[in-house]
Amino acid sequence: MQNIYSGLVVCLLLSLTAHSQQAISVKQRYSPRPAVFSRFPNRFEIDPQQLKKAFTASVNDTVTIQLSKQHAFTGVVIDKVQQSPTLLTLNIKSEQLSGAMMHISYNTAPDAVQTFRARIVHPQKGDVMMLSREDKKYFLLKEEQQFFLAE
Repeated sequence: MQNIYSGLVVCLLLSLTAHSQQAISVKQRYSPRPAVFSRFPNRFEIDPQQLKKAFTASVNDTVTIQLSKQHAFTGVVIDKVQQSPTLLTLNIKSEQLSGAMMHISYNTAPDAVQTFRARIVHPQKGDVMMLSREDKKYFLLKEEQQFFLAE
């Protein structure tokens, strides 16, 4: 008799757990946002001296960084932070791309693999520009913002 009750209890527990684990349907849709960098090529080389020149500016100064022969980024330095003795960071708010922000870091450490790191982001747009180093040259690459992970 005790085995029957034990068996019934096990069956009851199994049926409860089977019904309590109902699948939840998740409906997510990707709604593409307009691109802000549509006039830029997907990949182009940038002169590191143009990046270095921006670090001579002070907060509230207007700077222009020549990204390529056809494209420039002009904005106001809103933040300049010396994060360590060898790392200096700028935040530049764009004047021509309303709402876009360039975040750029300059690492002067002798063992730094990548001296410059930068990205240009607009929070309401669907693309970003990321700085990449390949064979001692720097390139700006256009990426979709949905694949971009903020640091």
